[in-house]
Amino acid sequence: MRRDLMTALNRFSIVFRRFKVNLGLLQNVSAIRMAVVGFNYITSLGLAQLLVEAPDLDVAGSSTEVGGALALLESDPLDIVLVDSGMDRGELINTCTTLAGVPNPPRVVVMGDVEFKLAEILFLEGASAILHLGRIAEDLPTLLRVIHGGGASMLNAEALEALKDRDYLCNMIHKERFEGLNARERSVAEGIAEGLTNLQLAAAMHVSEATVKLLVSTVMNKLGVENRVRIAVSVTKAKFL
Repeated sequence: MRRDLMTALNRFSIVFRRFKVNLGLLQNVSAIRMAVVGFNYITSLGLAQLLVEAPDLDVAGSSTEVGGALALLESDPLDIVLVDSGMDRGELINTCTTLAGVPNPPRVVVMGDVEFKLAEILFLEGASAILHLGRIAEDLPTLLRVIHGGGASMLNAEALEALKDRDYLCNMIHKERFEGLNARERSVAEGIAEGLTNLQLAAAMHVSEATVKLLVSTVMNKLGVENRVRIAVSVTKAKFL
């Protein structure tokens, strides 16, 4: 009897501690500003109606493509961008990459069923979580609060370890490439990662804008990327280690 009582008390203690942690997490979340990207008009309306009822979620807008979220970011930061997994594969990957490359990037949450290989790419390109349809039926606002607080929805424990290993190796490659840049090239790469334009870089480095353009081209070649967004992502990954 005494042993059963102690076991019950221990279980209660564990549950209570978890409750306090979760309660604290939810209480510390103020207004979470978010956007919805890639969903069709009807689905966007349904999501907006579902999310607007949550007092601590502020749906700033919706768009069929990432440009809409970028426009919202010009006025105020976004905490979360909810993305439809049903988008074209290339567009979905580009959406994650683009949002991960902006200053103060939002948490990118992909909603829908995603096969493992694509999920792996999405996480490496900046997605914070993938919410499978079976997990969002009950309380999407609560899941978004948890993700905003630092949580993530993964496929399983093995997938998490595999992605960590791949992410580390990927970051090592970016680090080696970044360290292969000379001082001026690093300045350009870091400036682009901070969101500076060519004109601003030219003024900061006391060189002509034409020189900056040549340096940007050289940086792209050395980092193995094709645009400024990719430069920013590469620099961020290189400095993560």
